[in-house]
Order: sequence, then C-alpha cells, then structure tokens
Amino acid sequence: MTIKQKNNVLGLGFAIVLIIGYFLSISPTLSIKKNYDNLKQQEQIYANIPLRLRVLKQKEKHYDSLLQHYQITETSLQNNLLKTIDRYAKDHPIKVVSFDEPHSITQKGKKTNSYAFTVSGDFNAILGLAYQLEQKSKFGMIASLQFEKLKNYRTSKESLEGQFVLQLVQ
Repeated sequence: MTIKQKNNVLGLGFAIVLIIGYFLSISPTLSIKKNYDNLKQQEQIYANIPLRLRVLKQKEKHYDSLLQHYQITETSLQNNLLKTIDRYAKDHPIKVVSFDEPHSITQKGKKTNSYAFTVSGDFNAILGLAYQLEQKSKFGMIASLQFEKLKNYRTSKESLEGQFVLQLVQ
C-alpha cells in the first residue's frame, strides 16, 4: 500500500469513527439535554402555581363580594330586578302594579333590554325606588319615569303611579 492509499483509509476510518461516535454518544446526550431543558421549563411553571392559585382565590373572593354587594345571583336579570323591587316595596309604602315582559332590541351589534313596570305609592318612595335601581343596584339606566295621578271614583281616593322603563345595554 502506498502512502496515499494509507491516508485515504485513515481518513475514511476517522470519518466512520466520528459517525459511530455521534450515534453512540453525542446524539443521546443531545436528546437528554433537550429533555432536561423541557423538565426545567415545567419546573418553573409549576413553581409559580401556588402564587397564581393564591391570586386567583383572591380574585374569586373579590368577585363574589361584588356579586353579593350588588345582589346578583345566577338567576336571570329579570328575576333579580323583580326581587329588588319586591324587597324595596316591603320596606317602603309602594306596591307593584304591573311588570311587563322585557323588550329586546339589537342595534349596531349592541343588545338593549328594556324592562317596563308600574308601581303605586307616594312620590318619595317611587323616587327612592328609582335611586335604588339606578345607583345602588346598578341594574341599568332608567330611560323613562312617568308619574300619573289616578283617582278612584268609587272610593274618592287619589293615588300616584310611576311607570318605569329600565334599559340595560349589553
């Protein structure tokens, strides 16, 4: 064999040793390193879980207190509105005369629900109900409040009725 042939065989043998070395040692090392990096990343994610859980529990308590404060439950808004009016009527000299079905309109992608109802009582109690609904309970905006003085000719008594239209834009 000549020197040139010996060098070619040596170069080929060196390339074969490099390929075998890659598949036997370098490739498994790279896959283990990749697995290690994934596990390290998951460890960092799981290390933040107690802090995130504590923050979520605080948010849940805050939102529950808001729901309790504004007296909102899982029932429909119409039921909550009627319940609030009824609770106010028990404490003040008013009476619910009618409560109509809600009317819904969709304009420019916004849905507006209108709730119409009529109460009877004295002026201050009706105004107090309007304040309760719009400011304290945050049900929506009172679009219309119309007062009407009615006379019962049989008993010769006069009464005041307030006709509300409450709107909620969603």
